[in-house]
Amino acid sequence: MSQLLFYLYLAAAVVIGCFSARRIRTPDDYYVAGRGTGTIYLAGSLLATILGSSAILGSIDWGYEKGWGGAWLLVCGAIGLFALLPLVKVVARFRGYNLSMLIGSFYGDTVKKLSGAVIAAAWLGVIGAQIIGAAKITSGTLGISYVQAACLVGGVLTFYTVAGGQFSIIRTDVLQTLLIFLGLTPVAVVLFLRSPSLEAAPMISPAFGVFDLIAMLFSYSSTFLVGPDIYSRLFCAKDPGTAKEAVVVTALLLIPFAFLLAFIGIYGARFYGEGSGAVLFTIARLEFPPAATLLLYFAMLSAIMSSADTTLFTAGGLLSQFFRSRMDSPESVRITKCCIASLGVLAILIAICFHSILTVLLFALGVYAGAFVVPVLWGLCGLRSDPRYAMSAILTGGLLALSGKLLGGMPGNVLFILAFFVNLGLLALGRITHREI
Repeated sequence: MSQLLFYLYLAAAVVIGCFSARRIRTPDDYYVAGRGTGTIYLAGSLLATILGSSAILGSIDWGYEKGWGGAWLLVCGAIGLFALLPLVKVVARFRGYNLSMLIGSFYGDTVKKLSGAVIAAAWLGVIGAQIIGAAKITSGTLGISYVQAACLVGGVLTFYTVAGGQFSIIRTDVLQTLLIFLGLTPVAVVLFLRSPSLEAAPMISPAFGVFDLIAMLFSYSSTFLVGPDIYSRLFCAKDPGTAKEAVVVTALLLIPFAFLLAFIGIYGARFYGEGSGAVLFTIARLEFPPAATLLLYFAMLSAIMSSADTTLFTAGGLLSQFFRSRMDSPESVRITKCCIASLGVLAILIAICFHSILTVLLFALGVYAGAFVVPVLWGLCGLRSDPRYAMSAILTGGLLALSGKLLGGMPGNVLFILAFFVNLGLLALGRITHREI
């Protein structure tokens, strides 16, 4: 029965992709869903994109290891969204299709292409990491090999993303958001009713100190303030007011969900102390009926696919700009579809070759944040800089951030935070040069 339901779930995603493809008449339809998405669909898609497997399992594992400090992951995400609110109208009014086009409007075509290359490369790692998680769940549920599962899930994901563009992504995201909340919220509530007075480390503790929080605000919150996937959703809004409402709704829902996930980890640490890696599934298997466990697996698969489709679409659009600068034509849509399909195949190969989700994911996000957060905020604030300095800021910031992630520990966090200030300094120097010219 569980196998049949899994295949029906994947088939539903394919059907949504096919029906969405019939609605596409213009490039605007494909890239930004006709710029007509309402608050509920926009918020549902934002939530699904944010609540990937890494965010959910990361929050639970951190709750296991750090007590209520585990809630900081999604709370920091909400902080990033609240910080985005003053800029939402500026972003939503932009008539382009992706973040690199926005960057290009600030610093020119060369910087646009460079940013597209770096983000596409980083996001390829993110897509691969999500397929790894989906393949592990699918393999265990369907009883097929890991490689077969990676090809199956990756193939379905790539198909409906190529076929329906943003229409299919937003519609599947809303369905997947419902499954995420239906699968995880009852688990947390039942566990709380069983043990409402569990003791755990507070949000700030020796396990998660103030400096750890500062580093997370730079490395994680910043990707919500300036994120290609977040912005791709805002570009789809029917008007700036709708975009702002969706961001507020998303941020407000993330906060209680952060504490629900942290509590699952705290419960696991109290009653299942053998290791945090699979504590969610251990609890589900030992304390809940098979139907609830199956719903939880669907929730996790939904979390993974809803993040992966957005990152795949974003990366494909960025890559296509190398072959065609203007994206407002039927030919550009065909090129983008080819790029998405190619990246989907590469992501499946990454998933087959590497089995560690966090190793792939954290490096990708680190490079992105150090390279692009400051230049995008600089441009959105109406400031400009010499394109040569902007390019140097992106490359230097990304390299320092990557070095910090490789180094790790306190020195690594310091180096990572330094990337943002070096980035800012180069842009400021470029502004002086730009004025002189």
